[in-house]
Amino acid sequence: KTYEENHGEVWIPDNDEVWRPAEITADYKTGDNVLHLLLEDGTELDYPVDPKALPPLRNPDILVGENDLTALSYLHEPAVLHNLKVRFVESRLIYTYSGIILVAMNPYKQLPIYGDAIIHAYSGQNMGDMDPHIFAVAEEAYKQMARNNKNQSIIVSGESGAGKTVSARYAMRYFATVSRSTSNAQVEDKVLASNPITEAVGNAKTTPVSFHCIFSENERNYHIFYQLCSSARRPEFKHLKLASAEEFNYTNMGGNSVIEGVDDRANMIETQRTFCLLGLKEDFQMDVFKILAAILHLGNVEIIAVGDERSSVSQDDKHLSIFCELLDLESNKMARWLCHRKIITSSETVVKPMTKPQALNARDALAKKIYSHLFSFIVGRINKALQFSGKQHTFIGVLDIYGFETFDMNSFEQFCINYANEKLQQQFNLHVFKLEQEEYMKENIPWTLIDFYDNQPVIDLIEAKMGILDLLDEECLLPQGTDENWLQKLYNNFINKNPLFEKPRMSNSSFIIQHFADKVEYKSEGFLEKNRDTVYEDLIEILKNSKFQLCANFFQDNPIPISPFSSTIQVKSAKIVIKSPNKQFRTTVGNKFRSSLYLLMETLNATTPHYVRCIKPNDQKLAFEFDAKRVVQQLRACGVLETIRISSQSYPSRWTYIEFYSRYSILMFQQELSLTDKKQICKTVLQRLIQDPSQYQFGRTKIFFRAGQVAYLEKLRSDKLRQACIMIQKNMRGWLQRKKFLRIRQAAITIQQYIRGQRTMVEEQKALVLQKYARAWLARRRFQNIRRFVLNIQLSYRVQRLQKKLEDQVVKKGPLVVVNMIPGLPAHILFMCVRYADYLNDDGMLKSFMNMTVNGIKQVIKEHIEDFEMLSFWLSNTCHFLNCLKQYSGEEEFMKYNTPEQNKNILKHFDLSEYRQVLSDLAIKIYHQFIIVMENNIQPMIVPGMLEYESLQGISGLKPTGFRKRSSSIDDTDAYTMTSILQQLSYFYTTMCQNGLDSELLKQTVKQLFFLIGSVTLNSLFLRKDMCSCRKGMQIRCNISYLEEWLKDKNLQSSSAKETLEPLSQAAWLLQVKKTTDDDAKEIYERCTSLSAVQIVKILNSYTPIDDFEKRVAPSFVRKVQAMLNNRENSTLLMLDTKYLFQVTFPFTTSPHALEAIQIPSSFKLGFLTRI
Repeated sequence: KTYEENHGEVWIPDNDEVWRPAEITADYKTGDNVLHLLLEDGTELDYPVDPKALPPLRNPDILVGENDLTALSYLHEPAVLHNLKVRFVESRLIYTYSGIILVAMNPYKQLPIYGDAIIHAYSGQNMGDMDPHIFAVAEEAYKQMARNNKNQSIIVSGESGAGKTVSARYAMRYFATVSRSTSNAQVEDKVLASNPITEAVGNAKTTPVSFHCIFSENERNYHIFYQLCSSARRPEFKHLKLASAEEFNYTNMGGNSVIEGVDDRANMIETQRTFCLLGLKEDFQMDVFKILAAILHLGNVEIIAVGDERSSVSQDDKHLSIFCELLDLESNKMARWLCHRKIITSSETVVKPMTKPQALNARDALAKKIYSHLFSFIVGRINKALQFSGKQHTFIGVLDIYGFETFDMNSFEQFCINYANEKLQQQFNLHVFKLEQEEYMKENIPWTLIDFYDNQPVIDLIEAKMGILDLLDEECLLPQGTDENWLQKLYNNFINKNPLFEKPRMSNSSFIIQHFADKVEYKSEGFLEKNRDTVYEDLIEILKNSKFQLCANFFQDNPIPISPFSSTIQVKSAKIVIKSPNKQFRTTVGNKFRSSLYLLMETLNATTPHYVRCIKPNDQKLAFEFDAKRVVQQLRACGVLETIRISSQSYPSRWTYIEFYSRYSILMFQQELSLTDKKQICKTVLQRLIQDPSQYQFGRTKIFFRAGQVAYLEKLRSDKLRQACIMIQKNMRGWLQRKKFLRIRQAAITIQQYIRGQRTMVEEQKALVLQKYARAWLARRRFQNIRRFVLNIQLSYRVQRLQKKLEDQVVKKGPLVVVNMIPGLPAHILFMCVRYADYLNDDGMLKSFMNMTVNGIKQVIKEHIEDFEMLSFWLSNTCHFLNCLKQYSGEEEFMKYNTPEQNKNILKHFDLSEYRQVLSDLAIKIYHQFIIVMENNIQPMIVPGMLEYESLQGISGLKPTGFRKRSSSIDDTDAYTMTSILQQLSYFYTTMCQNGLDSELLKQTVKQLFFLIGSVTLNSLFLRKDMCSCRKGMQIRCNISYLEEWLKDKNLQSSSAKETLEPLSQAAWLLQVKKTTDDDAKEIYERCTSLSAVQIVKILNSYTPIDDFEKRVAPSFVRKVQAMLNNRENSTLLMLDTKYLFQVTFPFTTSPHALEAIQIPSSFKLGFLTRI
């Protein structure tokens, strides 16, 4: 309960691993300055400590590897880091919740967890019921949008290479898949099609030296340029006069124009294809490609220095000529104004030459301006293509944004990124704080104000009046403004006046800002030039007058763009900025960035946000390698640890009453368990176990615990189980010793008997004579009894024979009446009508009747499409009708079992084989709908009954779930159980039998249902790490045995239904079997033949002990099994296809009933029919 009583483990700082575990070897007493520790490598350490700040305690092993970090009893940085490492490295799980955040680790490897089957598995599920996943976040956003009619946003952030774009793409794919319908299918396809385009024109491959900014020294520029250059030799692109990417300045700056595994030429074809899918045809595409090619040529225009103050461009410059030719511009004017600019004063206009650096900046600024307009234009056209005629009510926005950055060299780009992340972090903090407050209020727990980090001061430092941005804009307005002057103003305004601003000790050209994540040192060099990013008006005028219409349109005076969501969101106008009379300095980059950021924050504040933090586990892009230093740096920067800090201040561990009851019932007395109110039981037990009432609070549906209390309860539980184990061992050993003693005692008694037997042999001989006569008398008496019994049986048999003769005489005197509900009676009636039309040789009557019959059945099925009993009835009768048409067709193969009387009714005049095919097709359609209705009825029961419900007596497998709670509550009386499934199966079986469904068809139906049960359960198991335990394997095996017993009881063993459960059965065995030695690995390889390698490895990696007595599966063991499985050829898919349908066959079965003996019951109300 306290530090002094803990003899477990702590975390201590480490230079290599950030934190390392150590075991406390001696009791710690309050006030001690030293902890006696034992490190993992066996080193003993006297570790100096501050009594006021002791090292953080480790969580019990049983809590490590949880789906949600907030389920940990001790919440702090080392616990978070260790939990992520265990999940990522050992369990190969890339997603983890941290309260409302989804932490996504980039595995740098393709994983089979994004298929349509996975999407359907997450669709409609609650977040706490499934393993963490990007699809779970997407489903939550989708569900809240539909349920609350409120806009949603998913904010995906992280460093370059952390997997932001991929995560955003999967979220969009999820929305497109789950919302797909016949009316909107094209819209969903277009949403997915927009991804390759936006990635091509909006993404680059960057290194940690610069911002996602075009024309800076990235590894690669925007992908579209490389796609275009790789396709330069295609005939349709020859007029663009392109070459390889290495030959253009804008594509060779990073020195690496190729990405391993990326085929730019193939991607270009994909980009063009998706343009077409969006309705953007070849003419539009060629205009876009002309502008892109022109930008590349502009970057190669050579600026020549003429002395120190002037520069020039040759009018014969090859690339200038191509640039002007592509955009239809006057080359002489372009050559002049690339190297000159106008300065307008109140009295005159002066043309001033530019130096070479200034001209290069002007050229690059123009290229950026053209690209910016092109990008906006493409996005606008995509949005237009995605519009649909229906009314737009709500939306889900997916924001893919760069995370906080700090590098050895930080400049204007990093400053803008970190400014944006400060705003996002503030919004995130307020949202977390609000949710925490709502949780307390919902649970009726007194709300105590929790202190959380407010980064408004650093935001004010950047954006407030006379802040860093204002001073930068002010310096940019001055003709002689320099980086040095601006930096000096920062020093004068903020040093010793603002604690968040510092001057580096060893530099006069940098400044430091204390951001929420870390201190960052910025180099002032280049800030002014990048902030100006000026495109001079003279160049704009040239482009305005272009005869290439698209280019000219880019530079016309347009209104300020508004939010695309303005129809549904009231967005405040962005902050008013200072306007300069000089057109060249109308707006700065900083000002535009600030205005854009204000608009973004207004949009986000009008939504319910969902957060995905992408983490780069290592810089080498190695699969499942975990660099603790890099990970913890990102965790500190992305708000995960701040969430943990807010949660841990009050009551971080929260359990529902049912979770607490199930987990700690072992600590309850019999008297306490006798109470009927589980909630009251939990309160009574907790008050007894934890004496200090301030360590917990009872909410309406949950119990809230202070940090460390769950760990204490786990210790009590573990101790109780250990005592129980000792008791079991003690009794077992006692039983073995007693068994041994009894065996020895029995041997002694046997010896004694033989000795005593010699003495009594004479007496026994006399006794035998007496026994002989007694046995003879008993045998005679038994014989007399048997004789009387046989006579009675003979009498009964003779009476029965006499009754049979009387019944036969009665039958001869009158016609036979068949029971009114023989199997397929309606089918027989229909066939008798067919027989009559054949007897009359009336072709018209026959066709009319058959068409009306088929259409009538179709209509009934359409009107009762969800009615299982009606479908069962007509499936049976359609098959019987089909069999009658075959039986009386006159074809030899169908007549062999007919009676002579039945052969008299064979059709004489018509061949109905075509109608038989029509009926067969109809029967297949009815069967498929029949299966769908059964599946829809039983599917909601499968996971609760087969996987979640615990019928086995003993220790519960439930563990804490953290912020993302399971959907179960204290009242679980209405939950589905295994009995629910069996009852539903019995209902199906009884209904099918009552409707006379053919036994072979019934077997096929049961096989299909059992396949669904097995596949749905197994798929859920793959996505439920909390279910992958030895105990759950026992429960699944028990449930399978119930299903097997049901098959046996219904005499359906020959249906092959049991075989469809084999994958699930093997998974249950895999959960229970020992997983340690080479022999264990070999046995798993040999036994699990119905599971794929991917599925076996998934279960091994997900295996989760529910008690301290179990151990996780070692990664080395998983690798052994994986190596053995490499030779096995099977599917690489993780999930089973639950929609798979076995091929149905309709067996031909001869009807035993003679048509002339069938009569129509009056209850059918078919009095208009007359027997001929």
